[in-house]
Amino acid sequence: MKVIKYGGAVCGKEERQALIKSIDKSIKTRNWQQGEQGALFEKELSKFLGVKYSILTSSGSCAGLLALSALELPKGSEVIISATTFPTIFNIILQCGLVPVVVDAKIPTYGFDIEDVERAITSKTKAIIAIHPLGNPVDMPRLMKLVKKYERKQKIWVMEDGCDSFSSTINKKKVGSFGDVSITSFHAAHIVSMGVGGGIFTNDKEIAQKVRMYRDWGRQADINKSENKKHKSLPEDYNPRFIYEKIGYNFQILDLQAAMGRVQLRKIKKIKAARKRNFDYLYDNLQDYPFYLPDTIKGADVCWFAFPLSMIRGEREPLLKYLEKNGIETRPLFSGDITRHPAYEKSKYKISGTLKGADYITKNSFWISVHPSLSKSDLKYMVKTFDNYFNA
Repeated sequence: MKVIKYGGAVCGKEERQALIKSIDKSIKTRNWQQGEQGALFEKELSKFLGVKYSILTSSGSCAGLLALSALELPKGSEVIISATTFPTIFNIILQCGLVPVVVDAKIPTYGFDIEDVERAITSKTKAIIAIHPLGNPVDMPRLMKLVKKYERKQKIWVMEDGCDSFSSTINKKKVGSFGDVSITSFHAAHIVSMGVGGGIFTNDKEIAQKVRMYRDWGRQADINKSENKKHKSLPEDYNPRFIYEKIGYNFQILDLQAAMGRVQLRKIKKIKAARKRNFDYLYDNLQDYPFYLPDTIKGADVCWFAFPLSMIRGEREPLLKYLEKNGIETRPLFSGDITRHPAYEKSKYKISGTLKGADYITKNSFWISVHPSLSKSDLKYMVKTFDNYFNA
């Protein structure tokens, strides 16, 4: 029986050749970490997204931690986030010593409403993380307009979590280019893959510089200087490459990952078109069954990561068992309501309003594949399987 998976990188001859070429060069130079291919990939990503700076890192989760760390918010500051989020993006708020303020996620977009965000803003609010669930954009123009309204009172940073939404647009502007800083994932399951990996994007030179510092062990930004004139606690002849100004990490990548990512990026139009085509087929053919079908904001052109479904009536469990038994892979929608998970029983967070939508998602929602590898016969089989279940 064929298994219809929701994710997995589709690699061909071009990726293989790029990887082998990079490996051969690394063997010759003895340098395996990010180099020429990484620098080129960062430039290409910046051009694609329409931002000034791109920084590669080892995962989307690490990208989130680096991006939020680079904002250097005061401890105890509040960060607004949707209840329906991936756990590692919720975790970065706690890891940075900040307080998550959780707002509801709504069906049929699965993102937060801007009105709920505004009600959650207090004098302690320093950042908002806008999650684009399964590629479906949050209303970024309205969110940025809201933040601008508050700029005389307080600075509120906006971070976009675009791990699922690479190449989605709003009014032809790329998601990931609206906020102060954004992230994506290049994991094998995501839109563009370099095996595993992530990226941080910004137009702010200082944020970009700090991201690189936190990524590279916390070492100072002035690594091209020949001597130390800056830090009197160290000798003048101390190599600036080994002066550390931040408590940082080692979240670098291998250059061969970037070589693969560059090939994948060149295929993005075909990848997006295939995902949209598969999404549209499922949308058109699942209309008659008891689901809330997904919807988008006006002006959104979505590169769908997956197809979300929410039960209107009936139980989810027997349907999921039937789909899995017939080779159709399913997943719950991220965390559902993140505050329901045992990891956070002793964590400090706030809830703004109710989380009725997120709780509904927890109990009734799941997703199926729109992967670009799906054939027309795969899609027909998926619909037929739903037909068989509901007509039984």
